[in-house]
Amino acid sequence: MTDPTEQPEPTETKIKKPRSEKQLAILQEARKKALEVRKQNAELRKAEKEIEKAEKEKQLKERKEKVARYKKPQEEPQEEPPEVWEEPVKVKAKPKPKPKARKVVKKVIEVEESETDSSSEEEEEVVVVKKRVPKKKTQPAPAPQPKISAEDILRMRRQDNYNRLYNSMFKLG
Repeated sequence: MTDPTEQPEPTETKIKKPRSEKQLAILQEARKKALEVRKQNAELRKAEKEIEKAEKEKQLKERKEKVARYKKPQEEPQEEPPEVWEEPVKVKAKPKPKPKARKVVKKVIEVEESETDSSSEEEEEVVVVKKRVPKKKTQPAPAPQPKISAEDILRMRRQDNYNRLYNSMFKLG
């Protein structure tokens, strides 16, 4: 066996025929013409790509406009007032109504007093309300009824006919 790196020896070698000056001139002109044709074809392909790109952009723009037209009647843009930043104002919390019997509410009251003059300053109360909400029990959805196809209907009719014939022959039913 031979090594895959070795190349087989050619049995026939091609010998180039010398070309005349006329043939060489014609060949040179054909090469120039082929080069020009390739350049023209490249320009055409480039122009076609630009046209396709412009068409795609146009279609995308039309689609966006269409979506915008359908969204405008549904969503009326409301002008939002400019945001105004104000410092938070401390407001005394109003007592909340008593919770319903089914909810468990824990109230934690923290009273902070300053060490200096606690009688002259107001006391701050922080009320943290924690609610424990029972998890809702979800019932599993009933299994969907299988759809009966036309083939199943025909099969069931045939089976019924067979059962009636069998029962009538042997007087089982």
